[in-house]
Amino acid sequence: MDNIIGIELFGNALGRWLVALSFVVGGFIVGKLVSWISTNILRRISAKTKNRVDDIVLAVAEKPLALIVTVAGLSFGIDSLAIGTETAAFVDKAFMVLVTIVAAWTANKIFDAIMDEYLIPFARKSEGTLDDQLLPIIRKTVSTLIWVFAALLALKNSGYDVGALLAGLGLGGVAVALAAKDTLSNFFGSVAVFIDRPFKINERIKIAGIDGTVVEIGLRTSRLKTLENRIVTIPNATFASSPIENVSSEPNTKVVQILDLARSNGAAKLAEAVMLLKAVGAETEGTDGTPAAGLSSIGDFSYRMTFVFYVKKGADYLNTVNAVNLEVLRLFEAADIALAFPTRTIVNG
Repeated sequence: MDNIIGIELFGNALGRWLVALSFVVGGFIVGKLVSWISTNILRRISAKTKNRVDDIVLAVAEKPLALIVTVAGLSFGIDSLAIGTETAAFVDKAFMVLVTIVAAWTANKIFDAIMDEYLIPFARKSEGTLDDQLLPIIRKTVSTLIWVFAALLALKNSGYDVGALLAGLGLGGVAVALAAKDTLSNFFGSVAVFIDRPFKINERIKIAGIDGTVVEIGLRTSRLKTLENRIVTIPNATFASSPIENVSSEPNTKVVQILDLARSNGAAKLAEAVMLLKAVGAETEGTDGTPAAGLSSIGDFSYRMTFVFYVKKGADYLNTVNAVNLEVLRLFEAADIALAFPTRTIVNG
């Protein structure tokens, strides 16, 4: 038996290979055991608690934890072999880097799940929209910080001098700032949006020749859905350097129309036309505010009237304007007020 165990394979006795195999198999079995305990015992216990944080953590961390235990068994098995100091050090570093990556992924998933479970429903119930705008920023910022910290920790576990690396980045900070000038401009543009609040999510704005509804505000860019249902991505620096017209903030929409009345209408008919226009602008469904109407100019062939009315915020713009125009035509016809039509005089010589 000792002779069999003493047989060497690839520089290691068969006994060492058996020990390494036992570590690998043991890690796999313990990993499965951890998964079983989490599913059948810990989840039942967490289901009895009032909050769902423990349920979220268990659901997310169960598989990563089982994976780390399984890989740890593989690492211990490799370390039990005579593989040389450098190879053993490489295996240990690789294992620590993998643990760091899995831990970062798990932390990121737990944070996302907590946001989806608590913060997003809370934001939907609140009356304001600031939290709806901030949540995507918070999600991206926390995710970025987790992965940056994980990358630094992985570099440290790999044997790199993180302090010297950060010092080198500090010396090259000016060059980085110059290279990232546009990125910084976009970031400060997003900060300006949150501080000044010129618009909110789901509001319609006009900026740099683009007319659309704000659907997302990010750290670097924001997205608008145009009236043609196309998504336009705008750098946030544009908000700091361009005038912003918030269409949604207007209490109503002003409509100005020009009407040309025939010269056959006398002063009484013109006065009646003004009265009728004001009544239509005030009483038609979907209108708002105080309408205005008046004789704005007297031409050679017609009397020109200016009619101003307002469409209520939230009302169907086209249907309201259509209803106003049809009512004006109906009342003018009933009152025998004639509209002017283009005329042409032909002289036969």
